[in-house]
Amino acid sequence: MPTLPSLRVENYGGSLRVLAVDNTDLTRGRRSTYLSEDVVSAASTIRVQSVIGFESLTTSSGQVVVIGEIGGERTEIRRTSSATGPAPGRGDITLSDTLQFDHPQDTKVYIVDFNRIDFNYAATAGGTKTTLMTYGASITPDQRETIFRDTTEAANRITGSPAQVFYFARWQDSIRSASGDWSDAIYSSGLADNAVASIKKRALDELGEEVDGNVITHEFLNQCLWEARREYHNAPGKRPFRRKFNVDIGDVLTGSARIALPEDVERPETAENIYGVRVGTEPNMAYYDKKSWDFDYRNIAHSTLDLPYTTGTSTSIWVANGRDFSGSPVFSIEGANVTGSRITGSQNSFTVTAHGSWSASTGSDAWENVTLGLPDKFTVFADPGGSAYIYFSMPFDTVYVDQNIYVDYYRTVVARDSDADLLDEPSPDIFVPYLKAKIKHRKNKGATNLTEDADYRIWLALKAEALYREYLATDIRLAPELPNVLPE
Repeated sequence: MPTLPSLRVENYGGSLRVLAVDNTDLTRGRRSTYLSEDVVSAASTIRVQSVIGFESLTTSSGQVVVIGEIGGERTEIRRTSSATGPAPGRGDITLSDTLQFDHPQDTKVYIVDFNRIDFNYAATAGGTKTTLMTYGASITPDQRETIFRDTTEAANRITGSPAQVFYFARWQDSIRSASGDWSDAIYSSGLADNAVASIKKRALDELGEEVDGNVITHEFLNQCLWEARREYHNAPGKRPFRRKFNVDIGDVLTGSARIALPEDVERPETAENIYGVRVGTEPNMAYYDKKSWDFDYRNIAHSTLDLPYTTGTSTSIWVANGRDFSGSPVFSIEGANVTGSRITGSQNSFTVTAHGSWSASTGSDAWENVTLGLPDKFTVFADPGGSAYIYFSMPFDTVYVDQNIYVDYYRTVVARDSDADLLDEPSPDIFVPYLKAKIKHRKNKGATNLTEDADYRIWLALKAEALYREYLATDIRLAPELPNVLPE
């Protein structure tokens, strides 16, 4: 599956803005085969070496195929037939569109997900999107980018006459009328200097190189850029710019005793990068370890509702795992006490013998022998499925419901999802010489010594300077704790 579309915007002034999406993402990692014989233009059937991956008509009304390599002069996108399925014996694939060009034997054939691009705009990055065209633009596979020219001023599009707008793009499949996810929002003035695309472009321009799809690919450049970012990130100490404070990670739910960690926490399986956890205006909780947390939850049974509970109506309580509950438990569900009696022969279902004060939805926490309140301690560990959570020393009482839960933490280097991603390093230009060195090394097929490359040495010097500057203006202050010492 292609990543989010890599959208770039060139602002030529006046009313002309050019939007471009990288087509090379379309075939990356996709199933492919080869033509087993020559085909001529206007043909409606191709013969391939393998029909594996081509769907029968019982499961699909056709597929999108790319014949040739993206950027090739005669490369074209076609749809397979919705009336005639693949013929495994001969390797025949029937097309719903006739071919535009001749193609020789051994031309590569890709099965891809999309054949169009939908371009949209909005007044803000999170605003309501409006399409720039009635139908998505057909992808131009003979070019490395699909281009759209927007010649309408922003003032003529959006009420309030903003000076600029935000652009978006997404892949589309005209066969199934399906769309992929939106690209990052790109300001119509163009990409920022610290965008991934900008860093890669500067490295390529300084070398007079370009992405050729074979030796120098976007995938290679992205891998190299993230290698450099991780090398910088993993240098001794912590990067000050990756400390995040007062991050709202969710709201208090009555009876809840955990909350998921942010996805960008460094080493989320431990608490070493969690600086503070607090609720609303309360002070930070103290950290304690998993063993102490286990002690706080002795003799307390816990599960979640498999079915919703309606007070006064439901006759049973169904939980995900009721083995730890007693035969006649008093369930605490979102602060309401519901008395039950285990149904004979069942581990997870209980007859309701006394209703609680209010209803609860599927997934709500169900406890036995628990005391709700305001937790003053927390710990961090991963559940058996691998997801990491902050666990509290007790479930929350109703009085704190809907208050914000804030966390201070140290973030990791997040994965790339598009070329519009913005690097958070204070001096992102330090990565340009690293990319230049890696490009030259790859062009020379690894024959040169990377560590002796002039650009690589520049990278090392710039990285060292950036690390030095992180703490250049830091004052170290010692405040000894002395018990009420009075001068003699």
